[in-house]
Amino acid sequence: MEPTYGAHAPVSPAGGRTSGPSDPWGQPAPTRVAPTGLATWSVALASAWGLVQALMFASSSGAAQEFSRAVDAGESPGDVWTTYDSFATLLLPVQLAAFVVTCLWLHRSRQIAVAARPQERHVRGVVWIWLGWLVPVVSLWFPYQVVRDVRQGTTGLRRMPGLGLWWVSWLVMLWASNRAAFITSGFSRSDPGLLPVLDGVATAAVAVALVLWIRVVREVTAAQRSLPAG
Repeated sequence: MEPTYGAHAPVSPAGGRTSGPSDPWGQPAPTRVAPTGLATWSVALASAWGLVQALMFASSSGAAQEFSRAVDAGESPGDVWTTYDSFATLLLPVQLAAFVVTCLWLHRSRQIAVAARPQERHVRGVVWIWLGWLVPVVSLWFPYQVVRDVRQGTTGLRRMPGLGLWWVSWLVMLWASNRAAFITSGFSRSDPGLLPVLDGVATAAVAVALVLWIRVVREVTAAQRSLPAG
């Protein structure tokens, strides 16, 4: 017996049903067009993130001195406004934009990977493309798995040199940036003199992560372009 929805499926000009295994309503499957615009913006925003981080590092020594004087005077570093803080205010909107665009790119790229190689397993559901970066604890490895599976599903390559280093660099950057933020906000009793060290670590880590991320995006995009349209 034909499923109920089959009775309402669109009819082809020849009078037959146009439904197929990929879409019971007979609509054509999405084309495998590489989302190059999203890819370009993902790289651009990641680069902007790295630039802002570098500016923060460049101003961190002067800021550390200001924060140290505030602590010696019995004040909180959070009560002092420096050039470093001005650059830091730019970081959040850049991070939010990078998050949205990158997740959109990963979402579309996952669709293409599944269509191109349905036999490849994606260990995390679509929702984790977005939530994986935000949910505590699982954010330590879920995003890595999402990117790994998208890359493997698109390129068909099992060996992915550099992907582990990209993720380790990302985690190091997050750790150093968070420690630095606690110092500048006054929530940490750590010596403000550690700020340049932490920002130096964060800047080096984000530079490594950026280079490797650009390589990932280029590899996936090149593989997407080589896939047959359909």
